[in-house]
Amino acid sequence: ERNANGDARYAAIRGMDKRYNYTTVDGVKVASPDDKGRYVPLDVFPAEILDRVEVIKSLTPSMEGDAIGGVTNLVMKKAPDHMVISATAATGINDNNLSSKFVRFDQNAIVNNDPAKLNGSAYQAKVTDLPFGSSNVHSMQAPPNGLFSLSLGNRFLKRKQLGIMLAGSYQNAYKQADNIFFKPASQPAANNTPEFDDLELRKYNRQETRSALHTNIDYKFNDKNTIDLYALYLNLKVLEDRYVTDTTISGVNRLGPGEGKVSYKDRTGLRDDQIAHIKLKGTHVLADKLVLDWTGAFNKATANVPDLTSLSTGNNFTKDSSGNIKQSGLYLGGIGKSWEKTTDQDVQGFLNLTYTPTILDKDIEFKVGGMYRSKDRMNYYNDYSLQPYNQTQPFTSISNVAYSQLYLTNNLGDPGNSLTYKVHENIYGYYAQFKVHFFDDKLEALGGVRIEHTHMEDSLYKDNKLNDDVAGVYDYTDVLPSLHLKYKLHENENIRLSYYESICRPGFFELVNYSFTGENFTEIGNPYLNHSVAQNFDLRYELFPKHKGKEQLLAGVFYKNIDNPIEYLLTRLNKPSAQYLQPENVPGGNALNYGAEVAYTKYFHYFGITGNYTYTHSEIKADKVNINAAGLPVAGTETRPLQGQAAHVGNLAVFYKNPVLGFDAQFSLQYTGRHIALLSEYVGLDYYQRGTTYLDFSCEKRIVKHLAAYVKIHNLLNTPTIVELSASNTQYTNVNSPAFYLPYQNLSDGKILVEKNNYGRNYLVGLRYKLD
Repeated sequence: ERNANGDARYAAIRGMDKRYNYTTVDGVKVASPDDKGRYVPLDVFPAEILDRVEVIKSLTPSMEGDAIGGVTNLVMKKAPDHMVISATAATGINDNNLSSKFVRFDQNAIVNNDPAKLNGSAYQAKVTDLPFGSSNVHSMQAPPNGLFSLSLGNRFLKRKQLGIMLAGSYQNAYKQADNIFFKPASQPAANNTPEFDDLELRKYNRQETRSALHTNIDYKFNDKNTIDLYALYLNLKVLEDRYVTDTTISGVNRLGPGEGKVSYKDRTGLRDDQIAHIKLKGTHVLADKLVLDWTGAFNKATANVPDLTSLSTGNNFTKDSSGNIKQSGLYLGGIGKSWEKTTDQDVQGFLNLTYTPTILDKDIEFKVGGMYRSKDRMNYYNDYSLQPYNQTQPFTSISNVAYSQLYLTNNLGDPGNSLTYKVHENIYGYYAQFKVHFFDDKLEALGGVRIEHTHMEDSLYKDNKLNDDVAGVYDYTDVLPSLHLKYKLHENENIRLSYYESICRPGFFELVNYSFTGENFTEIGNPYLNHSVAQNFDLRYELFPKHKGKEQLLAGVFYKNIDNPIEYLLTRLNKPSAQYLQPENVPGGNALNYGAEVAYTKYFHYFGITGNYTYTHSEIKADKVNINAAGLPVAGTETRPLQGQAAHVGNLAVFYKNPVLGFDAQFSLQYTGRHIALLSEYVGLDYYQRGTTYLDFSCEKRIVKHLAAYVKIHNLLNTPTIVELSASNTQYTNVNSPAFYLPYQNLSDGKILVEKNNYGRNYLVGLRYKLD
């Protein structure tokens, strides 16, 4: 899943939405800076500090149970057996920067704390307490992007007991993206005919700065005792200008093409995401065939968005008697400012005991263990609104706006809003696991049971009692059995059969009764959410031809029955003209996901091919509303896929590796099929994201020993993401019918365009030094 600039941000496992997966660093979860969910954005991890990425699709009892799709485990670089030095330096550009100027503002104009934070919640702010210098934007030619990284590793002391790996990375990138969005009306017309209120054209200019520091120190006391200290710091800063042209396309302000009210919104701000993770792990051989390992970890993630400023202006367009367009002139609409900070902090402890006795000439592994996590999620939010005394106040530039022309609509800010909250969560996990072999070690059985207890408290309800029928306390226990069978057909050929039960917890933010204006809609929480529970079955065939252990053929089928899946629904909540985006459990049913997958890797001397493909049939029968021919709502049902679930997902890479020439090259293609991006409460009006194909190219050539040059091109096809309605767009493409005409529609598509994002290509060229 990609962000507003096209960066790959979250992994999709078996085509499922990011909420059904979790991410670990060397097997341990890290805190998330995401202000809504539990998921960790992968784009904060630079590739230079990673050793490899593991994807686990079937959970064992020793793994945390909240993954219905699967687990992404980031294996970080560890100390090698000898001195290793690796360094890279690269530069590049986003090709959107070649066709238009980059818009930016002075970061020093951002005020870190709001008046209430500085002076107390009872302080009555003045207009002069809220400078709007960050709205003073200017255009420039975007500088080239830069990337630098360095990693050092070695083992020390007489017996090489001490291993140290240090790695760091810094990236600075300038990116532009374009967005088209048609905002739907709160209710469709007769026969579920979609209608739209506004057309928004958005231009994003983002400077992204990524920093990473990674340290791994391990010490081997002897053959029986090892200790490992790991520390990680990640920082992603995004300085963004978002300019929106908002045209009214319905109601009394809709006079026809080229006429009506147009609003302009220039939003400037900084988002500063940080993750700090420190982990201490020990492994001890207590006795013959008895091993104890323990892990303690501390995590803290923050997302700070200070002084987010939105400058609103407007203009009115009319036609004179000759048909010429006239405009009233630009006027000041207002200035909004907000401050938000999210903190996600936890301490974790893990303890595992492994005993491998020999019983009846068989080595049987028994493993028991437990975990504890205490997490605190805190969110602070406050906003202020400045309005002009004169609603037709002419506007030329922000530099010409005087404080005397403005007044504050909320001198105290918004101290009691629902976006300021605290959530505390404790998770206890216990498991018992066994592994045993039968039939001359041809059959391996691994199974057991895991118990996870979740206790969460929401201070917004518990302290303020905003709703009498919601206690603000969520307490539940899940028993998660699993059994995995592996039968060895030959030395390099296996069949696997797995069953496991797993869960998906709601996000902390989703359970809070919040309400705020999001990127596209007003978003609200849902304190009545239940967690999801799934029954999972996997059957897989594996073949590993003997080619340096790298070739493989994997093929399998899977089945998932998901009870209480969580999805985001665009709903009116029985209010005539309201429109909200709210998380909810699927009304009236559960979800079935079943399908097949295949993975293949093959080498042909210097050439090779690797790829994987997953097909998933997803099915939910959900309650919906149908607008009949008379324009009246009646109850209905609809069978559809799970939100975010793509039926087809595939990756394919074709590569050439010639160690004699010191040359590597690779084309990589990634396809994600059509899937529901946004759910509507009306039959047939779900918003689907069209299938996307991304193509990347990379190559590397050795210049001299230890030094190579490389080139990378991302999004070679300049693929846009498109969201559409399956309804016919015929009536919206007729320019002579101004009541219905919508620009940017393509009649040949046969579907109604709702949203389109264009990201551009990213080019990178650099040098890599490696002493190994």
